[in-house]
Amino acid sequence: MRILSHVCCGPCFTAVFEKLAADRHEVEAFYYNPNIHPRAEYRRRLAYLQTMCDDEGIDLKVGDYDIHQYFQTVVNFEKKVERCKKCYRLRLKATAELAAAGDFDAFTTTLLLSPWQFHDELREIGDEISEAVGVSFYYQDFRPNYRHSVELSKDRGMYRQKYCGCLFSENERYLETTRENKGGRCQIDH
Repeated sequence: MRILSHVCCGPCFTAVFEKLAADRHEVEAFYYNPNIHPRAEYRRRLAYLQTMCDDEGIDLKVGDYDIHQYFQTVVNFEKKVERCKKCYRLRLKATAELAAAGDFDAFTTTLLLSPWQFHDELREIGDEISEAVGVSFYYQDFRPNYRHSVELSKDRGMYRQKYCGCLFSENERYLETTRENKGGRCQIDH
């Protein structure tokens, strides 16, 4: 099967690509992440992904970095899960549309690897977009491969970020760190 994978970052793509290739799928990558801030972070993640794709002979497509569209999409969504769902929909829709235009059999996302993403919501959104666009959403729970992705990315000397990429998650990371240093872990749900 020919699959277009939305890629959030190189480290996550390592294990997802390895698994899909082992299952004999033809995989291409699509880096579309207008949520990643600042721009230097976006470029750093892209550079490591580009190196991996060059090393492995993987075709990499790069979407527009439209921060205005991202913020218009997530504005007024204070709860973290709702904001993330809007962001997922933005990125998966662009991936599905590119997959349809490129005659791919399916599309997927490396977000399915992360234990910190809202997995059920990703699957639901992927299925909805699949039906609307007419390209199959390739669902697989890649989370069991997460630790392996850490090893693979460390072996490659890849930069491993400490937040999903958006300003909200970066802020939450620092808020949580500050609260942990004051004693006790704070569960943040913005």
